[in-house]
Amino acid sequence: MIPIDRRVFVIVATLFVAWALFVTLSGAGWNPAGLDWNFSNPGAFGDAFGPLSAAMASLAALSAIATFRSQRSEFERVRAREDNADKLAAEVTFERTFFQLLDHHRQNVASVDLDGSGPQRTGQDAFRAMVYFLRHRGAAGMMRSWEKTYEKYQNDLGHYFRFLYHLVRYVDRSATDEKHFYIQILRATLSESELILIAVNCCYGEGRDKFKKLVEDHALLHNLSEKAQREFDLGKMMGSGAFGA
Repeated sequence: MIPIDRRVFVIVATLFVAWALFVTLSGAGWNPAGLDWNFSNPGAFGDAFGPLSAAMASLAALSAIATFRSQRSEFERVRAREDNADKLAAEVTFERTFFQLLDHHRQNVASVDLDGSGPQRTGQDAFRAMVYFLRHRGAAGMMRSWEKTYEKYQNDLGHYFRFLYHLVRYVDRSATDEKHFYIQILRATLSESELILIAVNCCYGEGRDKFKKLVEDHALLHNLSEKAQREFDLGKMMGSGAFGA
């Protein structure tokens, strides 16, 4: 497609040549329009170019408008490309940070080390031991059982919950359109024992203040078994969104 400013130039040049030819032929005696051409009068000769000048001025104005619109369109295209580039860069930065945090979270889990009168337990085995301790304090009521459990394992659980909370909040506050995708990745790394402790902490512990809402908004307990939900009576304490898709 021929650019607008070039088309205007072609039109102006064509009009000029046609008008000049018409005036020249009229001066030579060819006058099909029946106009009175008196080329001995400079004023009349100049007036012959009046319509041409008006037409050229109009075309020049149209050219200026067309150029402005073309430049504005180009500016909008450039701005759109820059916006897309900024969004892509932000997404890359978010994803890199997310996986770094996720890796650090798994390191936290692996570094949990329970020393007590019994055998030493680490990593996921330590989380199973904490859930076992919680289960066998049920006679005192779940609130009191959780208080005893958290008091006994506070050093490990406190750090675990704080970091996991900030990891979920990082996704929640991000500008990404794929929050659910990243939460799914996080959910896939959480064991049954971890999910039980997270849920009970949100129902009876410090997680009630802030973490519970994030858990419900992002269905962080999606993979928790129905058996565990019934055992700890979580359906009455947590919103249904916590176990959603």
